[in-house]
Amino acid sequence: MNCDIVIPVWNQLALTKDCIESIFKNTASADYRIIIVDNASDDATKNYLEGLSKAWPRQIVLIRNEKNLGFIKAVNQGIAASNAPYVCVLNNDTLASKNWLKEMIGIAGAADDIGIVNPSSNNLGQKPAAGEPLELYAEKIAGQSGQLIELGSAVGFCMLIKRKLFEKIGVFDEIYGMGNFDDTDFSRRAVQAHYRCVRACGAYVYHRENSSFKKVGTFDDDFNRNREIYEFRWGKPKRVAYILDKIDTNTLKNMNGDAMNLARNGNWIWYFMKDPVAAPRHSNIIIKYFPGGWFYPKTIFNILKKKKKFDEIVVGEKRLGKFLAGLNFIHKAAIKYY
Repeated sequence: MNCDIVIPVWNQLALTKDCIESIFKNTASADYRIIIVDNASDDATKNYLEGLSKAWPRQIVLIRNEKNLGFIKAVNQGIAASNAPYVCVLNNDTLASKNWLKEMIGIAGAADDIGIVNPSSNNLGQKPAAGEPLELYAEKIAGQSGQLIELGSAVGFCMLIKRKLFEKIGVFDEIYGMGNFDDTDFSRRAVQAHYRCVRACGAYVYHRENSSFKKVGTFDDDFNRNREIYEFRWGKPKRVAYILDKIDTNTLKNMNGDAMNLARNGNWIWYFMKDPVAAPRHSNIIIKYFPGGWFYPKTIFNILKKKKKFDEIVVGEKRLGKFLAGLNFIHKAAIKYY
């Protein structure tokens, strides 16, 4: 098998059926196997999964836990049972679209330093219009086949991971319990090992977000606990604004390199630009283009209105820097110069 699809399941019979059926329907062009880890589901879900494994013995591997060990331990069980060069960790509340896995594997194989691949998804901002059929929207997305965009971190609803990455950095850290921040932590470790996280623009997987986690009564407490663990290890993500009004080629090149390094490490970058410049393409680099005479007022307004404040504002003009420094009581950011 070229890829093992690892699916942890805890009840959610209807969603699980939809997920499995979408895989069977839309993954014909890929060589795959499904490893289902049943985390002590109720009898109805248990019986369905057992029937599935009997009906498809070569396609389905079923692992049964007699108590719920949590999402991350279940994922690691599935990874341990896999021997394929690619592992796709998939939530059971997802819907795969046509050729999703083949496209993701193609993107993963495009460069040695690509370690983790997400598909396009409503989870990442690619949402069908109201009333638009999912399959029709996925067909439009498929027109971007072969294209990728780098991500600050991968999101765990559907992650295609190269086996050699597991061999280098290990599996998911079970300190994160039921889940949340485990995927971000894994992404940070991947980047630290000089691998990239990317989105396969032409693949599409729809996610019914948090339908499992929200049923756990301790969700909020678990989320806050895991965030504290993550930020203790990796620090809080920084938010940096670059104001580009007058900038030479060499300075821009250095700035782009700095911005890309920050973005790869999970930080968020804003480029406020008066004229179009060659900016890096990355999910964590946000472009704000304000041409004409209203550039400074619009830029300053956008900075001041942010609920999540910038940590740094990088400017070229001394007068602008002094003006923004006078507004520090509003924006709270450090002023730096390029």
